[in-house]
Amino acid sequence: MNTCYWPIPTSGNLPSLVAKLGSVWQAVLNYLDATSEPRVWPATDASGHPLWNAYDPMSQLSIDHASADELCTWLEELHYRS
Repeated sequence: MNTCYWPIPTSGNLPSLVAKLGSVWQAVLNYLDATSEPRVWPATDASGHPLWNAYDPMSQLSIDHASADELCTWLEELHYRS
């Protein structure tokens, strides 16, 4: 009888490999997403009302949980500041 033995993968190395691959992938995405434009993303308050967050990588300024009007004013001020 001919018996072959294959290495059985151990789960001990798998989480660290997945974590390393995840961090490398995140670094690649961050590099590709690098821009000098302000970033804007939606948020909601506890009642479910829409709010906005924004970050400007050039000035390193941010605004959190702003109304649409507040966000527009903040973006206009950024434009005239530079």
